[in-house]
Amino acid sequence: MPPIRAVLRRVRRPGPLVAVSIAYLALVSGVMIWRGISVSPDYLLLILVPVAVLSGRFLAFLRDWVPFVALFLGYEALRGVAPKLGIKPQVASMVHVEKAVFFGRVPSEVLQRHFGGLHALVVAATVVYFCHFIFPIAAGMVLWLTSRVQFLRFTAALLAMSFAAFVVFLLLPTAPPWYAHQFGFLPGVHDLVNGALPSAVSPYYHWLNPDAVAAWPSLHSAYPALGALALWGVSRRTAFFTVPWCLAMWFSVIFLGEHYAIDVLGGIAFALATWALMLYAVAPHITAFRTQPTTTHPGTPAHPGTPAHPGTPATDSTARDGHEEVNPARAAADQAPD
Repeated sequence: MPPIRAVLRRVRRPGPLVAVSIAYLALVSGVMIWRGISVSPDYLLLILVPVAVLSGRFLAFLRDWVPFVALFLGYEALRGVAPKLGIKPQVASMVHVEKAVFFGRVPSEVLQRHFGGLHALVVAATVVYFCHFIFPIAAGMVLWLTSRVQFLRFTAALLAMSFAAFVVFLLLPTAPPWYAHQFGFLPGVHDLVNGALPSAVSPYYHWLNPDAVAAWPSLHSAYPALGALALWGVSRRTAFFTVPWCLAMWFSVIFLGEHYAIDVLGGIAFALATWALMLYAVAPHITAFRTQPTTTHPGTPAHPGTPAHPGTPATDSTARDGHEEVNPARAAADQAPD
């Protein structure tokens, strides 16, 4: 048994555990998309259970993730309320604004005219589009494994941004480009997602009444941007790796006719504003969202980032590069099985 425990100790270090978790999540999600199963938050919560068990923090996983996913699914259910209000969606006005911003062109129409016949590109863009929920869940898992404070900030910001966008969807429904095509406003833009890949949703999402006129702001664009901002505070190298994914998602939703370019810009603006509010307005006033200083007892060696002499005020334990320094005793307790 000692060799097994030694292996577990090595795997449970933040670096290896994050790498294993990302590889596992990518593999399972890829298989689900290949088999035509929609990767939704309710499925993802179950998929992450083995990661929680491997981390040795299963009870902590339930404590942190179940409320977050439950609230997120509640938000998804609320989105079905908007179509029932009977507010007329903005269709022609979206086309006019898009053309005004992009000098008489609609990026979705331009991209489909030049690349719409490339089936491989359509399939690849559809796969990226279907990964809408995978990225924020993966970012949340990386943050949870490395910094619970940053995880709480991210999940709270994600929910706040989603509900703020819901208010916009409720009061100002906006139609996507493919919807405008059906009314003759964008004859060159088609719904490329429909029929590109099979996708069977979970029973929960099958029960929901999706909102087809919720284009601005684009949460498909906002979620990756918010995840990148949250990861930047933990590991700038990891955050840089998210940039290609953000670009791929932004390109895909425009190319597929699911969002206008102004929707993408609106989603990015929502993410930037939400994260700024979290860091500068919310986090300083909520204990769980603040990085706690590490204190030492008289006569014990000072931990890096803490005062060297008793009586000196403790400093924040956040390192210069954005990583939180780890208290060895706390780390050992976190790694112990629940």
